[in-house]
Amino acid sequence: MRVVRGLVAAFLAFTIPAVPPARAEPPDAGTPAVSVPPAAEEAAVATARRTGAAVEIESMRSETRQVFARPDGTFTLEQHARPVRVRQATGWVPVDTTLRLRPDGAVEPVATAAGLTFSGGLGQPLARLSRGGKALELSWPGTLPKPTLNGDTATYPEVLPGVDLRVTADVDGFSHVLVVKTRAAARTLPDLDFPLSVSGLSLTSDKAGNLEAVDRTGGTIFIAPTPTMWDSTGAPSQAEVKEGRAPEARQATMGVSLEGRKLRLRPDRAMMNDPKTRYPVFLDPYFSAARGAWTAVWSNWPSSNYLNSSDVARVGHVNSQTNRSFFQMNTGSTIHGKQIIKGTLRTYETWSYSCSARAVEAWSTNTISKSTTWSNQPKWVKKLSTVNVAKGWGSACLPGGVEFDVTSQVVDAAANKWPNITVGLRATSETDQYAWKKFRNNPSLVIEYNSLPADPVAADAWSDPGGPCVSGDGRPVISTPTPKLWARLKDVDNSVRGRFEWYRADGTKAGEYLTPVGSTGTAFSAVVPQSLYADGALVRWRVRAEDGKANSAWSPWCEATVDATAPGREPEVSSAQFAENGWSDGVGLAGGFTFAPNGVTDVAAYVYGLDTAPKIEIPPAQDGTAAITLTPRHDGPNVLSVRSKDRAGQLGPIRTYVFNVNAGRAPAGHWPLDEGQGGTAADAAGTHPATLYGATWTPGRTGSALRLAGAYAQTTGPVADTGRNFAVTAWVRLTGTTASATAVTQEGGRTGAFSLQYAKADNRWALAVTGADTDAAPVARALSAAAPRLNEWTHLTGVYDSAAGQISLYVNGRLESTVAVPAPWNAAGPLTIGRGRMAGAAADFWPGDVDEVRLYGRALFADEIADLVNSAATLVGHWKLDDGSGLSAADSSGRATPATLAGAATGPAGWLDGALALDGATGYAQAAAPAVVTGSGFTVAAWTQLDYLPAKDTAAVAQPGTRAAGFQLGFDKEQGRWVLGMAAADTDAAALVRTRSDAVPAPLEWTHIAGVYDALAGELRVYVNGRLSATTVTPHVSTWNATGPLQLGRTRTAGVFTGYWPGTVDDVRTYDGVLSAEQIAQLAAQ
Repeated sequence: MRVVRGLVAAFLAFTIPAVPPARAEPPDAGTPAVSVPPAAEEAAVATARRTGAAVEIESMRSETRQVFARPDGTFTLEQHARPVRVRQATGWVPVDTTLRLRPDGAVEPVATAAGLTFSGGLGQPLARLSRGGKALELSWPGTLPKPTLNGDTATYPEVLPGVDLRVTADVDGFSHVLVVKTRAAARTLPDLDFPLSVSGLSLTSDKAGNLEAVDRTGGTIFIAPTPTMWDSTGAPSQAEVKEGRAPEARQATMGVSLEGRKLRLRPDRAMMNDPKTRYPVFLDPYFSAARGAWTAVWSNWPSSNYLNSSDVARVGHVNSQTNRSFFQMNTGSTIHGKQIIKGTLRTYETWSYSCSARAVEAWSTNTISKSTTWSNQPKWVKKLSTVNVAKGWGSACLPGGVEFDVTSQVVDAAANKWPNITVGLRATSETDQYAWKKFRNNPSLVIEYNSLPADPVAADAWSDPGGPCVSGDGRPVISTPTPKLWARLKDVDNSVRGRFEWYRADGTKAGEYLTPVGSTGTAFSAVVPQSLYADGALVRWRVRAEDGKANSAWSPWCEATVDATAPGREPEVSSAQFAENGWSDGVGLAGGFTFAPNGVTDVAAYVYGLDTAPKIEIPPAQDGTAAITLTPRHDGPNVLSVRSKDRAGQLGPIRTYVFNVNAGRAPAGHWPLDEGQGGTAADAAGTHPATLYGATWTPGRTGSALRLAGAYAQTTGPVADTGRNFAVTAWVRLTGTTASATAVTQEGGRTGAFSLQYAKADNRWALAVTGADTDAAPVARALSAAAPRLNEWTHLTGVYDSAAGQISLYVNGRLESTVAVPAPWNAAGPLTIGRGRMAGAAADFWPGDVDEVRLYGRALFADEIADLVNSAATLVGHWKLDDGSGLSAADSSGRATPATLAGAATGPAGWLDGALALDGATGYAQAAAPAVVTGSGFTVAAWTQLDYLPAKDTAAVAQPGTRAAGFQLGFDKEQGRWVLGMAAADTDAAALVRTRSDAVPAPLEWTHIAGVYDALAGELRVYVNGRLSATTVTPHVSTWNATGPLQLGRTRTAGVFTGYWPGTVDDVRTYDGVLSAEQIAQLAAQ
């Protein structure tokens, strides 16, 4: 009998990459390629060592494979040719082909590798084989009776007169055979049409009667060699009938053809009518998977293929017939690169011709396939072992296991990374019938192997001092003749040692060290002993991993040169711009410095620092000198510290070079834009007035500003040399983002050298610098971290520092980004406010307002920029609350933002004339608009008096959003202190970041409280009666701007107004920007 088997292997075969046909085929589905984390193997070895017993690595288990870790750190792979277990819902279970009835009346095996059902005699297909959503169905051309079940076989009696049909479940398929019991039955036996259906496949046949089922890509999934029939000669027992035709049997081929969806079989009438034919006669058409697991070849059927037959395996010669058998085990990548200790093919001999032992040989062969026949055998590559044995004849030599040593073949497979191993069995004598034997068709290949330690590569080795492993010209120079050598070594067995060797320049070995055992992946070390290497000597060393059974390859050579003498002299330092101990201009101006070796012959680098310890390294030029450019950041003495560093990393003494710098130059141009009228904006710094071209005057950040909407202002010529250090600053208010817009630029002929701008493509503030005065010049941009907020005054600063080779952008005094740029060019055209220049024409007009423009001929630094931002604190709201009667409180700041009184608010006498009296329940005053931008620095101050200490948080002044307070200044109930609080976001759940006073409020006492949010410093501050009372350092909490109207006497929490003030409030002031401590003290003194 033959078998329909291996659907998974068949269906998946065509998805696996091709391999050389002489040696390998892709894995079958019973042994899928798996990638097992080394940790799984390491854990199994550790458990095996702890328990003293083998431990299975369950993640490597498959239908055909198991891998075990042994207590000695080795592994054992057990690989079967065919499945021995299957995965079910409850886990892995052994293959069990015993048939049983299902509730729907069909018949199925207990556990097989593929879904298999047989007909229960209820109109179902004869057999259905399925897996992975694909199926093959074979039906009987008639009505089947109810079968008789016996183990793995279902017998349908008398399907035709005198003919039984037997189907047998196999590991991953089934076999079927027609038993023609009598000669009379043979005379009436017709040609048979088996209905056959497949899913996702198509069937083809050739002239010889070979059938193939192929997928949509043309890959062969099933094969059906020419079907055969044989009689009962030489097969007296039922067990022998089940093993297939006996060698003595009379045999013939049957005709086969595909007729639509039917498989037509035509029995050999001559054989059936031959008087010598012994009945019953067996007709055996079959399908099998195209992927090889095992096969046999028959000399008397030289063109027939028996791939994956359910037949037994045979070797030897009997009755003019010779057999050989082949077994193919897919080992995948499991043993690739491993040290093979032993390989054993474990077979089970079921029958021998006698109890006289005869030799059987195991050979390494090439792979088997659907084309394997006696006339087309795979190459017999080399003999592996010979076993002289006889088992299975009778009680004197019972059936039993036979093992063949195949170690040399497994070694080849591991070294050459074969995906599978094919072993051929044949008798030593193929003329001696006593050598004829039968074996089970599912042997196992047992491989004992050791995971070799991984070969260390250069990246796995280093020395201290010296660093990474290097040899040749790039070798390091080290400061000691006794370096510590390190290597990271790995072995899956999780037990490894390192052997270090060190050599002299002449190639002689100077010493070695074997480390203690350690865990895989850890660093192993050895220290070179004293007195082996003199100053200037070459140290050569290498390392390998050892696990007690095998060694890795040696690492690449690592080398170092010993230089134990540090530089003994200070380097020379000179500067044309900044003379030692002299005075020079100035802060923000770049100047050059030169370092020279001063007689030190092996300077590898100069290490320097300006006003810091030496940390920055610069290599010397070929003549041993190095040139740098530095930009002083402060006036007065500047200290440059320099030292030499030799090739071994040793540092010499420090040279201290002191030079004095005058205060930073004033801006080359400064346009306050406070004229408020006229057609010219004066330059407060010099002689560069700007003429207005369509620009108009409007209230500014301070005083007045320019309103620019398709208009601009422009000087008559350049203001600063943009090819050297420069800085540009401006207060800007953007009203739209429909296009890129430039606030300030200095023009060339075709483009601007720089543009302080809004970049539409990035939706960010930007400092853009062009590489040349050409239309196609490259543009570098330093961008803000966040998008601009419209209709808010924002301070922008752009800086070019030639010494650092970079541009920087500051927003509201905070550094946003820094970008490296090549040296810019000097624009000889005018400074323009309100537009840019592109391709020789005006472009990027500014939609909004610009105020306080400055252009410096030097770099600015962070503290200077912060001063510009904070020194511009502007009064944006002042409610004296002296109005007396009425429901409105005037704003005397000039911003015209009056406050409307509501609830129980009244106007009694206050600290300064009148005040606002509030009842703590419903009274408040609300301004017509927000007073400050809470997303940047601000100051708020007020005179306050509490009628009593309230039992809840209350606010004298607040500016809320829709759900929370952008800020609130008032009383903190939890600690009973004055407080400035800011919600982190405009949400109900946002935290209120607070700073509380150390001063304790008292009822009925007038107290001046001021709250400051310093965005640049990231601080909240509270002043009480003009004295700094508390400071809370916070992150940049104000990432949002509260746009609700200013509130006097209440705040907002979770979208509801609350915190009503029980007392009096007077002289409320708000400022955009940060007031100094002195300014706040002056407010409190009024």
